[in-house]
Amino acid sequence: MARKTKAEAAQTRERILDCARQVFSRAGVTNTSLEEIAREAGVTRGAVYWHFRDKADLFMAVRQQTGVLLRFAGDATDDPLDRLEAGLQGAFRRLDQEKQAQETYEMMLWKCEYAGEFAGVRQELMAAGERFLQETTELYAEARRRKLIAPDLDPRLTAQETFCFYAGLLKLWLGDEQGGVIRRDVRKLIAHHVGARRRRG
Repeated sequence: MARKTKAEAAQTRERILDCARQVFSRAGVTNTSLEEIAREAGVTRGAVYWHFRDKADLFMAVRQQTGVLLRFAGDATDDPLDRLEAGLQGAFRRLDQEKQAQETYEMMLWKCEYAGEFAGVRQELMAAGERFLQETTELYAEARRRKLIAPDLDPRLTAQETFCFYAGLLKLWLGDEQGGVIRRDVRKLIAHHVGARRRRG
């Protein structure tokens, strides 16, 4: 019986997360109350507070449910610039194909103010940015060791450029709902960004 209750609680938590993501991405995080999320999920306000401390805690759980959008897969022996491009392409392919991922990033990049109770969330998101920088710096450093990029390119600065490119492209892709500004050329933009850093000859 206890096992069934635990399973039911897990199902309730998942339902709250799914509904929170949908309401946040539709109406905005600031404008959404936990009462509205409870109604959408068909549970009591108390049930929401049983699983989540506050709205910021629920927001971060929604983000974690979606998982990491960008991964640099492959073996260390692979071409690091190819791994970089494949990771970036894969992130936007997932955004295009997975509604959950698109709603989560819509919520994060267009529908939330990182102030007040969300100030800590802002710091956590920047920590994720630092992890992105660490990974891309390592890829560019390996590319320089293999003479795939110019020897005077600083891996950390080049990684920061890619971080700015990725973050800006991500927000613009989400904003371009009609697909006429960024979405139709996103694959070419990524290929151009990475290709421009590859050493010729």
